[in-house]
Amino acid sequence: MNQMHAGAGHPAHVSGREAVTAAPILWHDARPDAALEVVHRALRGGEPGTARLRLMQLAENAQADVMQRLPQDAAVRLARGLSNYSLATICERLPASSARAILRSMPPFKRQGVDVILAHRRNP
Repeated sequence: MNQMHAGAGHPAHVSGREAVTAAPILWHDARPDAALEVVHRALRGGEPGTARLRLMQLAENAQADVMQRLPQDAAVRLARGLSNYSLATICERLPASSARAILRSMPPFKRQGVDVILAHRRNP
């Protein structure tokens, strides 16, 4: 039974100890399998904002895993809505062939921005 609504529909008292023992909120999720389905479904349904939001909630390695496992056209659509920095961090973790394919499909100004970030990160 939900403790918040135990009894006659009134919120139950939650002690401080119960609140402390609750599981922490994971801001950087690490479950690429669940996210892959959400991202792909959102892109198919014409909701690129939802897809980007779910992708960006993942840890960086999981973001790259999802991008690599998406169909190429879906990965390109998703990449177009990402910031240059976000796309660069994902491309760093992708195999070179996958990163090149995504970057080749970007408009020249976006591709150049990502290339500048990647070059700077390689040569600190």
